[in-house]
Amino acid sequence: MPVPLVALLAAVAVAVPLVGHGEGHATAGGDGVAAAVDPGGGGETAGGPVGRSGRAAPPRRALAAETRPVPATPAGKLRFGLGPGLDSAHSSPLAPDLDFLSTWYNGPNDLSFLRNWKADLIPEVYRSGHGIHLIVWLDGTGGVGTVQTAHGPACGREYPLSSGFLDNARELASIFAGPAGGPALYVTLFTEFQTYPCHPNAWATTPDTTNYYLALQDQYLAALNIFHSSAPNARVSLGWGGWQSRWDDPVAGGGRSLITHFADVLRASDFESFQAMGTDSNAADVRDMTKALGQYGPVMLAHYKSESQTTWESDIHALLSGDAPSQLSRDGLFAFSFMDAANIASPAALSLARGAIQSHGVHSTL
Repeated sequence: MPVPLVALLAAVAVAVPLVGHGEGHATAGGDGVAAAVDPGGGGETAGGPVGRSGRAAPPRRALAAETRPVPATPAGKLRFGLGPGLDSAHSSPLAPDLDFLSTWYNGPNDLSFLRNWKADLIPEVYRSGHGIHLIVWLDGTGGVGTVQTAHGPACGREYPLSSGFLDNARELASIFAGPAGGPALYVTLFTEFQTYPCHPNAWATTPDTTNYYLALQDQYLAALNIFHSSAPNARVSLGWGGWQSRWDDPVAGGGRSLITHFADVLRASDFESFQAMGTDSNAADVRDMTKALGQYGPVMLAHYKSESQTTWESDIHALLSGDAPSQLSRDGLFAFSFMDAANIASPAALSLARGAIQSHGVHSTL
């Protein structure tokens, strides 16, 4: 199974260290989802259906709300991006051929440098005709424990379920917002979210795992609404770990069966996204996750890299040569983002990536 991001970030420069701890509990607000988390045990919202805890559960944001289409992409073509930060990607030799630049939010401390970007770098990126891809990864942020939610006790990473995260999402939407008619702001929320509960990768391992996923779905829908309300160019997705398609456990809702438990949330999303970062071949994961998620909407490979350069080169040949990009496009893939420049450090690798992007890529020309 591919190594989750938490085990790789020590070797990857992602703008700033992963630090920060969100505090507080979710309360009802103007984001379309009422109290998702109540660590104090009180303040439940009345009038909703009764959840596992016996308390009234708050209603969810309407799942039939209008989604925003991603920019039209010609059949057989892909939109390419590069991270790990707007600054590094903007200065990359690949930048002229890229459609968007990827950057990361890993916790509240990142807001300090992102606020500085709001006035200069972010508008400059949009003016250059590039979209921006914001990846939100929170499995290294804050504590892990049991919190009370509208669905009952949930065990896992606390910050993603907190009102503090939604407050931070409002600021992120303000920082990255661009004009509705300009380049897109793609948002991959909760990337590798399957690892956030105490028991990962399956829906019903324990009741507090199910409750965690239910509460995380509520938070996701609330954050989606925040970005839609505050960033006219935002398109939002839920970020899967690409290993999920490698097995199936219908009884526990694990492997491929976990995806069906998120079907309503996926349909409410503007696009779908997943990562691929295995040291063994990622090609099958990319094909399988594209097919699995493509039934719900257009799909982005949100961050691709490999700790094995041989694997990376083999994957590029398998995924981005011949008819492979056209098949991926038919299955729903519209975008492909390289996580960072580590795999394109050599002239040969840079040439391989540039050739694939120029042959199969499309980008805005504002």
